[in-house]
Amino acid sequence: MIEKLPRLEHDGLITPEVGQWAEFKYRLVWNYAKMFSSSMKSRWDARVYIDLYAGSGRSRIENTNIIVPASPLLALNIADRFDKYIFCDSDSAKISALKERVARDCPDINVCFVEADVNSNIEEIISKLPPYRRDFRVLSFCFVDPYSTKNLKFQTIQKLSEGYMDFLVLVPSIMDANRNIDAYYIHESNSAVDDFTGNPHWRDEWRSQRDRWDNFGSYFADLFGRQMKALGYLYNGLSDMELVRSIEKNLPLYHLAFFSRSKLGRKFWKEARKYSDDQLDLL
Repeated sequence: MIEKLPRLEHDGLITPEVGQWAEFKYRLVWNYAKMFSSSMKSRWDARVYIDLYAGSGRSRIENTNIIVPASPLLALNIADRFDKYIFCDSDSAKISALKERVARDCPDINVCFVEADVNSNIEEIISKLPPYRRDFRVLSFCFVDPYSTKNLKFQTIQKLSEGYMDFLVLVPSIMDANRNIDAYYIHESNSAVDDFTGNPHWRDEWRSQRDRWDNFGSYFADLFGRQMKALGYLYNGLSDMELVRSIEKNLPLYHLAFFSRSKLGRKFWKEARKYSDDQLDLL
């Protein structure tokens, strides 16, 4: 059964506007977080939820008065909560609103905040994780929702992946990478794609293989998947990812890419996709 996101009253704090498709994204995060945390609570000593671009915790669906909880508050409000939450954002207004909402709604939960650019402050984020020991095993789920290609560096993911961690990454494949490939990203002076994928040599590959792809966005998403595979994560191609589309015109926007080193994690992802139908009722 597909569970609809709660509808919230406006609380006077900053509430960014998002596209209607964002509700589908939030449901995917929510569903995976619930399965992950419940199934792992007796297998690991500590479960940690990390949100690298956490925002303010609430969103308003564009062209409506509907307010829904965003990924941080959804992850906090699950039956089997994580043992620790780490919320990161460089926007001081958004992180301030999130802090206030967490203090008001979830005062007794172990939450820490990092108000900084995640790429420049990855060591600080890692320092917030419970230290892994032979007799104290830590497993994390990290949601990565960058605002654009230029906001995320692959080295950030690479550093986090040194621990036991699953990732759900928004890859801005169509609405950013595909739209801006010829104007910006193809030029050697622009390093956004290099940094996001961790591969500075992608231009030669793209030029030699472009006839194999429908568009650059699909190539970009697959390149990111192959880079994650090189880190030891399971990846079998674009069918592993969820291509998110706009609601009104059904236009492709971006890929949601899940990565785990465990077959059980991939099973949870399959179930999360199944129970996160994007046929939304916004009335």
